[in-house]
Amino acid sequence: MVGHCLVNRLAFSARNVQAPLLFAVLAVAASPAPSPAQITFRVIHYMNQLGTPIGLTEGTAAVFYSDGGYEYQGAFSITTQGATTDLGRFPNGYNLEGPLVSGANGRFYSSVELGVSPATVFSVSLSPGTKLVYPPQQLNPSLSSNLPDGTFLALGVGIANGLWYLFKVDEQGVVTPLHQFPSGTEPLPLDAIYGSDGNYYGVYWLHDGSGAVYRVTPAGVYSKLLTFPTNSFFNASSYVALLQSVDGNLYGATTSGGANGTGTIYKLSLSGQYTSVYVFPKGPVAYPTDLIEGSDGNLYGATLGADSVLFRVTKSGQYTLLHAMNSYRDGQCQCLMTQGSDGTIYGTAQMGGPQGLGDVFALDAGLAKPAPWPRNLTPQSGIAGTRVLIWGSNLLSASAVQFNGVAATEVTNSGSSYVWATVPPGATTGPITVTTPGGTATTEAVFTVQ
Repeated sequence: MVGHCLVNRLAFSARNVQAPLLFAVLAVAASPAPSPAQITFRVIHYMNQLGTPIGLTEGTAAVFYSDGGYEYQGAFSITTQGATTDLGRFPNGYNLEGPLVSGANGRFYSSVELGVSPATVFSVSLSPGTKLVYPPQQLNPSLSSNLPDGTFLALGVGIANGLWYLFKVDEQGVVTPLHQFPSGTEPLPLDAIYGSDGNYYGVYWLHDGSGAVYRVTPAGVYSKLLTFPTNSFFNASSYVALLQSVDGNLYGATTSGGANGTGTIYKLSLSGQYTSVYVFPKGPVAYPTDLIEGSDGNLYGATLGADSVLFRVTKSGQYTLLHAMNSYRDGQCQCLMTQGSDGTIYGTAQMGGPQGLGDVFALDAGLAKPAPWPRNLTPQSGIAGTRVLIWGSNLLSASAVQFNGVAATEVTNSGSSYVWATVPPGATTGPITVTTPGGTATTEAVFTVQ
């Protein structure tokens, strides 16, 4: 089973049919990027009894949630100052399948398996002692991201036939298949993201080292948007997930390949038009293994190995090395990163550090707090008193929600992807506006007051 399906990126996914274009209208400030001299790096926490960390999900302001592998199998929270809380463990022999994904119900979800037994979905809440394990299903789930309707997008193998599927998982762990991947070519899907056009996009890898960017429609129709040559990926455990920028394009990276054989960053339109953004040079700053979009509109990432570096690449291809990591002091990538609601980039290093189990770190690149991106509404109509689920990114600490200019009567967060808002008396049909510490954004879609 493939773990480490990357989740909760700042910029999410893609677009095409059966769902209206519901992303917010945003403007990314064209402020000058900070110079490396202005950038600071610090280790928040060296991993020991919590084991190797698998990514971070911000659940409340300045508190992140993660799960650990190897010696420790379980979930924990960590503050930006390094205080940790054990949220629930599994016995020795269990294997976690990927990072925690925030749900609309205030819980965090992932999956775990014991040896050859079917993987099962589990969840934890903000407090210790709240771990729930759900019944096994006919598909082994590895959760990739959350979805507008409060379910989760997942990849996994069918228990009966050994084939790979793209499917949904609900809050009780029940799966609904969306697509069975072709069996003849043995593709190994590595990630999946949801597009605001209603389609699903991701990367898959073949055993000869080649790969492709795929698209699956809500009806299950599969197509390839881009094919990578042999040796564009190291293997199934070292890859870069797709992200969708606020400019509407997909961005990704190959961990090897390109003119120098050391990796590339690329842009891909939703119609399949490919553009090379950056080709990594030969040497210690090559082989990218993570990529996110910052609040300045630039791409930030990490490279693999003992000589790991953290870098910035503009969308016009200008590269800046931000921090060269010392394996013992700073940890060693493979790294997974996310931008916090305070603007700082946080990440996990899966190796290195005094115990060799990696660490949680912070990279302050002088970035502004990320602007909210409310992308979808569920339901899209209702009477006063209706609770509306707003899905998107950077929605944490929403201080106000307005229905066509009228303040919601109740506003609550569930992680950075969901806001619940109650339609107020006097509201009229129109868009919804969400305000967070990072700014204000208005949905392109309208909510119809009945």
